[in-house]
Amino acid sequence: MPGRDLIHDIDFNALYREQAHRSSFGQRSAAHWDSRAERRQQDLRSDYTRAFLKHVNLKGAKTALDIGCGVGNLALPLSLRLKKVYALDFSPEMLRRLAANARDAGATNIRQFQLSWSDSWQRVPVADIAICSRALSGRNPKRALEKMQQHARLRCYLSVHAGGSYLGPDIMKQLGRAIEPRPDYIYIVNILFQMGIRARVDFLKSEGGMTYHSVDAFLESIRWRIGKLSAAEEKRLRLFYRKLPRNRQGMAKYRHDFEWALLSWEK
Repeated sequence: MPGRDLIHDIDFNALYREQAHRSSFGQRSAAHWDSRAERRQQDLRSDYTRAFLKHVNLKGAKTALDIGCGVGNLALPLSLRLKKVYALDFSPEMLRRLAANARDAGATNIRQFQLSWSDSWQRVPVADIAICSRALSGRNPKRALEKMQQHARLRCYLSVHAGGSYLGPDIMKQLGRAIEPRPDYIYIVNILFQMGIRARVDFLKSEGGMTYHSVDAFLESIRWRIGKLSAAEEKRLRLFYRKLPRNRQGMAKYRHDFEWALLSWEK
């Protein structure tokens, strides 16, 4: 009889959870994401959104479930092409902004659910396509993937960061300290493999350019990612901010190119 592949003896789910716990970037609550909702409005016109949607196959699909929908950068364009979109997020402010964006766009076929990964999804309909953009749970990714799989009829699309830092190398240099990375996408590839799913992996590159009206807003965006800054780190970052280019409105623009792994699979 054939032997057992040793890869099945590795608990990639536990390893992912351990790295997520150790990460300098930490877990985020609904209140944390509420505070980021206004900045997420920039996602509506981002190159990341266009790149993600380019890979989504809607053949045979009438409905989609957008998990971690945010302000609707994916839900809104999908609503133009599908009969129904179910938009799920645990941040009430994200959902409030999604509702406002949907009204502005005249989209009446988006149904919202204020739920987290750990909540019961019993009332969430199964959709033809399930997508999760940069919103996978770090507490129990395997269980999250199982829920995603259970709520899709045809296929799934999941994006996770390729590379464990959400800060550019120039910012890291200003900090001058070691940053514990988030777990990389390869953990998820292996968890899916152990679930019997051979996911396709594509890589999306996007410009993580953000604009800031003040140095305080710039510093707060960094604190949001890694927590408190020392006085010395803050001083260096203030000097760094002064050298950033400005747009026509006089706002400082910081560019950091991101690479995302887009995992997809057929049911």
